[in-house]
Amino acid sequence: MKTNRFGQAAVLSTDQLDRLIAALPGRHHQVLAEVCRRTGCRISEGRQLTWGCVCRGGVTFPKTITKGKLASRTVPATPRLQEIFACWREDWSHLNGRDPAGSDFVFPGRFAGQCLSSRAFMDALELAAMEVGLEGVSSHSFRRSALSAASEAGVPLAALRALSGHQSLSTLQRYLEISQTAKEQAAAAFA
Repeated sequence: MKTNRFGQAAVLSTDQLDRLIAALPGRHHQVLAEVCRRTGCRISEGRQLTWGCVCRGGVTFPKTITKGKLASRTVPATPRLQEIFACWREDWSHLNGRDPAGSDFVFPGRFAGQCLSSRAFMDALELAAMEVGLEGVSSHSFRRSALSAASEAGVPLAALRALSGHQSLSTLQRYLEISQTAKEQAAAAFA
């Protein structure tokens, strides 16, 4: 699915993200995409979250589910993300006939004790991207879009690195796409 330059996932606008997420089949796919969009996490990290990792203050990605398993990180939960989790918790309780325990997966898979599979999410994402006519979309589009939007909004790279879990600024910078408008503004600021 990655078809843009250097084989990177497409960076999507807010409108494109909204349309893509709305086209995802199944509420669990939509909520997972929203979590990745609003925390900048990888799909592999989001799908392995347990309810014990989610609180009003933020979402903790334990090192056991992060890439390289090097360090845990906590991303503060915005009011919109808190609302998304609250609604999903109600839906989860209704679907499972009980309130979730801290060790329960936020996004359970088809089999007991397993989380949603990457393949299931990727299949749903591919269909949704075709439906809304977006190219170059992959599961990493949510992460790249979140980090690029935050960078464009002026969030310092050190803060982005802490929230994204990147080990170096050089790796983080490969994720960031700079818009033509930002380039023009920078050029206008040259002495």
